[in-house]
Amino acid sequence: MRSTLFFIPHEFAGLTVFGFGWLLIALALACAGWIAHTIWSHKRPTSAGKETDLVAEIVSGLPIWAVAAALVVFLLPNVEQSIPGTPPIILGLPIRGYGVLVLTGLLSGIGITIHRGRSLGISPDLIISLGFWMMLGGVAGARIFYVVQKWDEFSDKALGQRLLAIVKLTEGGLVIYGGMIGGILAAIVFCYKNRQPLRAIGDLVAPAFLIGLAFGRIGCLMNGCCFGGVCTANLPTIQFPQGSGPYLVQLESGKLLGIELAERQAKNGDVAIARVEPESPAAEAGIRPGSLLEKIEVFNAPFSANSDPAAPPKLVADVRLDNSVINFSSTQLPARSLPVHPSQIYAAINAALLCWLIWCIQPLPRWDGMAFLIAILLAACSRFLEEGIRSDEGGQLGTSLSIAQWISLIAAGTAVVLIFLLRKTTPYRAWNWSKRSIPTG
Repeated sequence: MRSTLFFIPHEFAGLTVFGFGWLLIALALACAGWIAHTIWSHKRPTSAGKETDLVAEIVSGLPIWAVAAALVVFLLPNVEQSIPGTPPIILGLPIRGYGVLVLTGLLSGIGITIHRGRSLGISPDLIISLGFWMMLGGVAGARIFYVVQKWDEFSDKALGQRLLAIVKLTEGGLVIYGGMIGGILAAIVFCYKNRQPLRAIGDLVAPAFLIGLAFGRIGCLMNGCCFGGVCTANLPTIQFPQGSGPYLVQLESGKLLGIELAERQAKNGDVAIARVEPESPAAEAGIRPGSLLEKIEVFNAPFSANSDPAAPPKLVADVRLDNSVINFSSTQLPARSLPVHPSQIYAAINAALLCWLIWCIQPLPRWDGMAFLIAILLAACSRFLEEGIRSDEGGQLGTSLSIAQWISLIAAGTAVVLIFLLRKTTPYRAWNWSKRSIPTG
């Protein structure tokens, strides 16, 4: 796990990087260069007669530069990471492994789509524009889905802090199903706006979705999210460090300390300790079966000058039971979590294999949209099964099925119905798909 790869420093050569600093200067120089290039291109002989459009072209492009400047001045300084203190230590802008892998997946998806599109006579510019639209829609959809799903994390903040937390993506917080829905909606708008065949576009971009998902799941591994449950079987496992998602869940539940709780709560909400693992941290601290556990509180350990700011934070814990508090320092706590299923790795391999399969299937159907629907069906079925080894989401709607499993059932059922209806229509393909596009050897 490496959630933070490195930090872009807050200050360089006595001037801040973000806000009214180096990045804004670089942006201003880039804008000036763009204006100069636009003026020069309109004065070339091949551009005769276009001088009257020069001002309009420059004015139409300025809002984009203005938005970029606003992001540099107002947004980026607020997402820099700092260590509380007097004064606080500003570390800079964290570059997260999750974000880097998501971006890698996006570029890989655009790349393989351009490669396939060339064999169909489709302009790379069209695919890049489509990719940009789907990127914006996908990120917006993934974030909206996360905010709705985790609204309790945002509802207790003041309005300004809530809005900042909603747009703050440096800590992760993207849900793949929301991203797929947002990306599909953006593609629909793009196809309508540019008069492109929607079902054919769906077939074209289906592998891109899946290769993006494969890289995104490796990003989840680096971020420590979307983790599997504790694995006691003789199967591949992975352990996460202090400060990671699975470690925190196991610590707050008592499992990491060697505490097994009874199923029933007392009237005051306390839970009896049914069993304590021998030689566990709980046993060494003198915790015994029969005690009533109120709760386990977890805090970040104080930051030291020798600590790596990019590493997961060290933790301390207070175990409240029988009207007493037992403190665990970071050195008394286990260095790593209990072994869990490597669900992120399984999901990444699955998505990569599905990408290859759909790539091979693309030229074969006689109906536009069939390859896309098959991709949705297979992805939904595999996601439903993946949830069986994950433990980061509980059951919903009074069942043991997670929200992802409910959406998988709906997506798979919808895909099956649409495949059946599509087969009742006259076969048609907007482009001349060639079997020579199938990878060989």
